[in-house]
Amino acid sequence: MSNLLHFIHGGGVVMYPLLALSLATVVVIVERLIAFRQYGGTAPGLLDSVLLLSRQGRYDDALEACRGRRGPLAACLAVVLEHRQQPVREIERLVEETGQDYFIRLEQMLPALDTTATISPLLGLLGTIAGMIGAFNAIALQTHHGNTDSVLSGVGEALYATATGLIIAVICFAAYNYFTARYRTITAQTEQAATKLINVLVERHHEARAGHGRDNHVAQSAGEEEGHAVQTAT
Repeated sequence: MSNLLHFIHGGGVVMYPLLALSLATVVVIVERLIAFRQYGGTAPGLLDSVLLLSRQGRYDDALEACRGRRGPLAACLAVVLEHRQQPVREIERLVEETGQDYFIRLEQMLPALDTTATISPLLGLLGTIAGMIGAFNAIALQTHHGNTDSVLSGVGEALYATATGLIIAVICFAAYNYFTARYRTITAQTEQAATKLINVLVERHHEARAGHGRDNHVAQSAGEEEGHAVQTAT
C-alpha cells in the first residue's frame, strides 16, 4: 500500500486526474460488459429455426420462438413476422427502428473509452514534463553542493506519470476495439437476419400468388371444356 501511495505521489499532481480516469475506465468497462450481455445477444440458432418454420408457413410458432429470446436479432425477426402483411419498405423501416433501440444502448459510453485512450498519455506526458522542469531546477540548486541523488530520483519519479498514462491508454484502446468489433458484428448479423427472413416471406408470397393463379387457370380450363362438351352434346 505504501508503494502505491509513493508511486501516486511521485508522479505529481497529474497522477490524481489519471487515477480518476483509471477508476472511470474500470466502471465503464464493467458497465459495457453488462450492457452487451443484456442487449447484445444474437440468439444463436434462432435464425435457422425461424426460416424453417416460415418456409413451412408456421408463422405463429416462429413468432413464439423469437419472443422467447433476447437481443436485437430476435426482436427484429419478431417485428418482421408481426408485420409480414405490410409492404417490404414498411417492414424494413420498422426493423430499423427496432434495431436502433438496441444499437443506441450498445454504443453508449464507447466514446468515453476512445477519449480516455487519447487523453491519458497526454496527461502522463504533461506530468513528466512538469517533473523534468522540477528536476532541472533541482540541478541548478544542487550543482554547487555536488549532490545529484535527489535530482536523479526526481527524474525517475517524473516518468511515473507517463507510465500510468500509457497503461490507461492501452487498456482503454483494447476495450474500445473489443466493444466496437462486437457492436459491428451484432448490427451486421441483425440486419442480415432480417433481410433473409424478409426474402423468405416474399418468396412464399410469390409462390402463393403463383399457386392461386394456376388454380384459377385450371378452373377456367375445366369450365371451358365442360361448356364445349355441352355444346357438342346439343
